[in-house]
Amino acid sequence: MKNLNFIKAFFFVALLALTVISCNKKEDVVDPNQEVEVSFSSTEMPKGGTKSSNAGATADYASIVISGTTYTPAVYYLDGVAYTQGIKLPVGDYNVTQFLMMNDNNTPNDMSDDSIVSAAPEAGSQYAGFVSQPLDVQFHVAAFQKNEIPIEVLSFTAQEFQAFGFDWFTMNQTTVREQLFFGDISMKHPADYAGSLYEQQANGLQVDMPAIFKIKVYKNGAFVAEYSNESFLGEGDVLHVSYPDGDNTTDNFQFDLYILVKVGTGFDYKFFKSWNFTDDNLIPNGGDGVVDFVLGNAVATTPDFLLAPYMNLPETATYKIVGAYAPGSMGGYVDAELSNVGNGYDFANGTFASWCADKDASINVGVAYNMDVYSSLYPDALPAFTAYADKWARVNWIFNHLDYYPGYTWGEVQGALWKIMNNWNGQAAGGVPAADATVDQMVNDSQSHTDFTPLPGGWAAVIFVPEGTDPNSTNPNLQTMFVQVDP
Repeated sequence: MKNLNFIKAFFFVALLALTVISCNKKEDVVDPNQEVEVSFSSTEMPKGGTKSSNAGATADYASIVISGTTYTPAVYYLDGVAYTQGIKLPVGDYNVTQFLMMNDNNTPNDMSDDSIVSAAPEAGSQYAGFVSQPLDVQFHVAAFQKNEIPIEVLSFTAQEFQAFGFDWFTMNQTTVREQLFFGDISMKHPADYAGSLYEQQANGLQVDMPAIFKIKVYKNGAFVAEYSNESFLGEGDVLHVSYPDGDNTTDNFQFDLYILVKVGTGFDYKFFKSWNFTDDNLIPNGGDGVVDFVLGNAVATTPDFLLAPYMNLPETATYKIVGAYAPGSMGGYVDAELSNVGNGYDFANGTFASWCADKDASINVGVAYNMDVYSSLYPDALPAFTAYADKWARVNWIFNHLDYYPGYTWGEVQGALWKIMNNWNGQAAGGVPAADATVDQMVNDSQSHTDFTPLPGGWAAVIFVPEGTDPNSTNPNLQTMFVQVDP
């Protein structure tokens, strides 16, 4: 076994406070919850009068766990003394459970190859007797007081981890991994994004622009971190997403993608996609190391992930069938009056031709229903009883290709919808005539278009289901109704 050269370092906490004095006034009251800057300093000491052979080893940062939170302040040296960047802590009691001095091996953006220079041993470990106060170390942060907290560290080699009491070194060794992301967003009407961050991009508003987005990282169901390219407006660099992968455990990761889009008259980040993978597996990136996606399909080159066009829809609206039905006066199965729609969305208050996607449930004429609103282009968000991606794609294909069927009738369109969505037997029902050859032709033609998404200027179904419907529900208590909107 190698001999260890031990380095003793005393770390002192410097608490900085500002006293404000004014004449002929009461002293300002200082918030007891104010954050106080705490810093650590270290002077390397030889053991037994012998200079450490590792005296030249330096740390680039410290990894300190204080009351369950990990801090990684940078380390710098002045006259042989190591200092950390300040850490701000509210006044209170704290507990140091890990104290490591780390070297980044000249790769500051890659923590996977970092090494421990020195560490504080844990109480009860073989090396605990070499320091006067092994971990855990308790300390108190107080306003207007200077606290000196000595923490002694010893030079570290991986072969001796057990002597420090570090069971985690083998059981929970972690590799920090990284994946890179870049996105594009296609906009039907770029002027709609006036006043957004997109307007600040180098080339201003365009039909096709770099996407501004966030990625939320989850490990084994627990939130880890959020990354965003907002600070550089999505231009000039990819988004670097780092995450910890336990070397000796199976870790399941989920990356959730949120893109900055128009919501009503404003702008916000909306959820679009989740990626799930395990351990060191990677999200497909086409071999270039960058996961790229496009929101909207106005592109000729296929990215790693092509997301359907975004529809700026309200979360809820009021839906009421008005007038006669089968047919309505606007060429659909019924006329639907939509109300309580806010400003700026892809449809407004008004009356629309509407269609039925569920033959076997009922809906009352003249009754106003509070409805949740969904895009058929993102059917995974729909309740289970109507979350049929392939069927909604076929429905949208038909509405975008009605010119293939000269002289078609409203009844033939509704019949084709029922056959696709409900396996209708073709017998007259609900005012819809019996199926004919045109109905069968529409259904057959649509079978090869289960992945269809409309281009800009096309049509996509906007779906209405009762507000608050359980997403896991498999039995609708109301007919699923929809209208067609240009996405």
